[in-house]
Amino acid sequence: MPMLMNVLRRTALALAMSSPAMALAQSPAATKPATADPGARVYAANCVACHQDNGQGVVGVFPPLVGHVPGLLARAGGRDYLIRVLLFGLLGEISINGQNYSGAMPPWESLSDSDVAAVLNYAAMGWENKTRLPADFKAFQVGEIAAVRSEKLSSAAVHTLRRKLISSNAQDGSAATSSLVTFTSEQAEEGKFIYQRNCADCHGSTLDNGEFGGAPLRGAWFQNKWGKGSVAPLYAFTKVKMPPDRPGAMSDKVYADVVAFILSANGYEASDKALPLDPKAQQLLTLKRD
Repeated sequence: MPMLMNVLRRTALALAMSSPAMALAQSPAATKPATADPGARVYAANCVACHQDNGQGVVGVFPPLVGHVPGLLARAGGRDYLIRVLLFGLLGEISINGQNYSGAMPPWESLSDSDVAAVLNYAAMGWENKTRLPADFKAFQVGEIAAVRSEKLSSAAVHTLRRKLISSNAQDGSAATSSLVTFTSEQAEEGKFIYQRNCADCHGSTLDNGEFGGAPLRGAWFQNKWGKGSVAPLYAFTKVKMPPDRPGAMSDKVYADVVAFILSANGYEASDKALPLDPKAQQLLTLKRD
């Protein structure tokens, strides 16, 4: 009888091992397919937070790639300029389709030559850009990137290259007259309450004494960072990036109230006109003071 039981056990085990379910369990785990486009992977890891999934950027802060990259490639020197932007960054205000952008593009020298070439190709041919490329466009090559890397340009020097690349008429996309930023005292008061609940831990009770490394929101640092252009970049950056654990989670009005409080803390005077929520209207409100 024991011998018979052993035979039965071995037979049952053999049948189980031959079943489709057991065969699947015994086979190596299926490998998840990787993203086919290496440029898409580089973009998702390094670029999407600023330029967004759709390549449209953020008004007043991070410029769009849709439409703009093919336009640059159509210009003499545009290809070389784009390589230098990726490697060395860009510092200085630019204008695209009449919209000013005053954010800074960091250098990406840490990326390999192949990664830089891949993400440039993704930006050039992604979204609907592929249909807008010049007829003679050729994909970026690793050798092109390697040849430029040794130049070691500053991000300000890259901005100078852009100014030479694009005419002054194209850069100046709007002739509208700007005026000093406006906000109401009610906005500033509501913004103060919101700031204390959501921002003070990082930026401090006085906006420049935070415990967790938040950038100063008042004084010389703030003026150098934000006080040379319109209020649109400050509002857009605050909306896209803050609070760090839930960026963009609050309403447009709440973000406007917080910005109004920050401006009040920096000596800007309240008026009877509220800080508008429309980005185009914000572009006409300057933070430059006489």
